[in-house]
Amino acid sequence: MINLDSLAIKAFLEENLDFLLGARLQKVQQPNRRELIFHLRNLSESRKFYININPSFYHICFMSKENESRRFIQIPKSAAMFCMLLRKYIEGAKIVDVVQPDHERIIEFYFDYFDVLNQNSKLCLAIELMGKHSNVILYNSDTNVIIGCAHNVGAEKSKDRELAGLLPYIYPPKQRKKNLLKISFDKFVEVLESSSDPLVDTLQSSFYDLTKPLIESVLADSLIAKDTKRLYEELKKVLDLEYVEPSISKDYSEFSIYPKAEAVQSDCVNSMIDDYFSYHQTRVIVNNLKNKLFTIVNNQLKKLYKLKAKQEYQLSQLDKANLYRKKGDILAANLYQIDSSKNTAMLIDYETNEKIQIDLDTTLSPIENANRYYKLYKKTKASYEYALELVQETNLQIDYYEEQKFYVEISDSISQLEDITLELKQDSSVDSRSKKQKEIPVEMLEIEGFKVFVGKNSKQNDYILSKLSSSEDIWFHPLNTAGAHIILKKNNSKEIIPDKVMLKVAELAKSLSSQKSKTKIPIIYTLRKYVKKANSKGLAFVTYKNESEIYC
Repeated sequence: MINLDSLAIKAFLEENLDFLLGARLQKVQQPNRRELIFHLRNLSESRKFYININPSFYHICFMSKENESRRFIQIPKSAAMFCMLLRKYIEGAKIVDVVQPDHERIIEFYFDYFDVLNQNSKLCLAIELMGKHSNVILYNSDTNVIIGCAHNVGAEKSKDRELAGLLPYIYPPKQRKKNLLKISFDKFVEVLESSSDPLVDTLQSSFYDLTKPLIESVLADSLIAKDTKRLYEELKKVLDLEYVEPSISKDYSEFSIYPKAEAVQSDCVNSMIDDYFSYHQTRVIVNNLKNKLFTIVNNQLKKLYKLKAKQEYQLSQLDKANLYRKKGDILAANLYQIDSSKNTAMLIDYETNEKIQIDLDTTLSPIENANRYYKLYKKTKASYEYALELVQETNLQIDYYEEQKFYVEISDSISQLEDITLELKQDSSVDSRSKKQKEIPVEMLEIEGFKVFVGKNSKQNDYILSKLSSSEDIWFHPLNTAGAHIILKKNNSKEIIPDKVMLKVAELAKSLSSQKSKTKIPIIYTLRKYVKKANSKGLAFVTYKNESEIYC
């Protein structure tokens, strides 16, 4: 991942300047301390201007609806203090000027502000996109006094530049670099020859607005790399924005406003920034959600395995129960040989023909001692049977959470993980039967002209079974292991599915199972009408019959 540089910001502003100038700020929202959303309207159009000052992916853009959902933006019910301050001073105002200070990753929006006495002053909103120092500052440009910041910067964080309300606003310290657009070719050669560093490092450290990815893109042309004069001219054209072809690499590792081979072209600079950073934000959000869910599921599994160990100990008491019964039988068969005054009796075990010592209660008669052992037998046997039921129930719970763990692992979107989160919460306050089931997005593939639906969590599994499939469609699932539920749709109920299609769907089921690394595993399949949802205390299990297997 690469960061937003001053040249990309310059290209963004040039592209969107007509809309920004004169745009009215209709609404201010602050999802969290590092994000702001400005609802702007101009030229009969409304757009959402997004500001992110997170050190990991600081940027600005006009958000598309798709990328807004990918960012998982949630507006809090109560606005933050900085959001309230922005609403007080600039909500409803027009942007009268947009400025990017030379070579800085700073965007300044100027607003006309009228106070309660109807006196006009010009306010500036400075958006500073500078890594860990990123910030949004509102200040009075007439007096240069800060009104408020997204986050204050005290002397303990920066000795050179404090940022807080009532302090003067000053620009960050200038870098000691040269403006390539204002130096001669001879001076350019002199700079290169005076440095012993590699060419890329020399250019980056000596000249404004040249970043390593941008320089490497220019030097990818071997003819330019070998010709200093051509390199000088090409870099000047780049800095003058003569070449603006925004694109994103296929693996989303970088973006560029300079023409780049083997990259996917973007419609515009804004789309490039919006798509690139929303992709990386989604990845971070998905990974964080996954880690959170893994923690929840693993904690539950840890408790269940510990509980199972205790229950299995109870199961081990069956031999003890049988021994109680045997001792009772032996006592009952030898009532007249027992000395009630002694606390033990040595009697013949009728199964082994060997003597066995049996403890006695001297306060009880021989028959009462026998009955005491029978009672111990019944009590221990009852405990065993109860423990057996509990172990079966615990095993169901373990299977459920192991399956949820697998679903978390294969999930690749926020919506899928949200479904799992909601299921794990199991909110009993909402009666799901009273609400109409909404359409749930599920993955749909096409194999040899047949539609294939893939369920990657319990909610999706239930949806494809109850809403998207017919009785004659075919259901696939890996045998006795966690995996996705798959429905192969028939084009008509009497259609016979070719073997190669069945094999491809089975291979898909294997690839979406926890046993995908094994050489061969059994994949079961049966008609959808033979698959039923099991009533196992609300857990999302199914029962099936008339199944067949494919090994793949």
